[in-house]
Amino acid sequence: MRNYCPFIILCTNLMSQATALYVDAGIQASKYCNVGTFAVLIFDYCITLEAESRWVWHRRWTLVRVIFTISRYLPFAGIGMTFTAALRTQYYPGESCVISGHVSNALHVICILAAEALLITRIYASWTSKRLLTFLLVFPVVCVTGSFIFSNTPLANNSLNTVTHIPDPGDCLFVSGKNSVFEYIALLLYELVLLCLMLFIRFRRYNDGVGSLQKTFFKDSATYMICIMIMSSISIILNLTPPITWVSVTNSPQIVMHSVLASRILFNLRESEEHLRTNPTLAEVSEIRFEEGRVLTSRFEA
Repeated sequence: MRNYCPFIILCTNLMSQATALYVDAGIQASKYCNVGTFAVLIFDYCITLEAESRWVWHRRWTLVRVIFTISRYLPFAGIGMTFTAALRTQYYPGESCVISGHVSNALHVICILAAEALLITRIYASWTSKRLLTFLLVFPVVCVTGSFIFSNTPLANNSLNTVTHIPDPGDCLFVSGKNSVFEYIALLLYELVLLCLMLFIRFRRYNDGVGSLQKTFFKDSATYMICIMIMSSISIILNLTPPITWVSVTNSPQIVMHSVLASRILFNLRESEEHLRTNPTLAEVSEIRFEEGRVLTSRFEA
């Protein structure tokens, strides 16, 4: 038995080193993903700036345009703070990053809510119904409230506290808690319900045929929802799999995906509308129908 003791000790040390390397790899991967995503956001802004100046800047200010501006430009502030935190390499005794962390998280949440609000206005414009509007406003509030309540319950904290503890007294280490899993579950459920609602509107209201404008709207909206659900699923898996150092991998990608796809929905709708104006013969087929009559994309005014 004594002959096996050195071997057991060696295996234990190797496992400890492998665990430490895996934890450190999670921190590095999180930093690379968040820094790289910030570059993607800047690149996408540069290649779509012409479209924004063409389809948005010359239009009057409305509630939808305000929401679009928030979802378009606020991610630069939110992800910029994440970018700064990811580049940090030194931490000083007594330093606290709690406030900056809370501000960054709040900006991330506002970015997501703005992008989702932009999508809600599009869905409501495709079928003006007071019941639909009430549902689109109440359901996200229920999802956000439910996720917040579940993430702060003692049961959730105990069930998710199964990972290796990493000392981080000032909350300056680039890691996230696992309680955000409930927020991603709520987001996944919300997008799934919206996707089902979109399919219902598509085949119930436009079953007799759709024009280019409707095709653009439904295709881009479905792409948006599917991509968000995929990203949310990845975030849920990272939250449920130890260690916690991998949780932050999808922080910035989640925000960038919301902002980029929501903006492109608007740009593509404007381009389709311009195509209809230059081809009047297609206007009759491609009009968006509402309960009050037939209206063009002025209901999509941004």
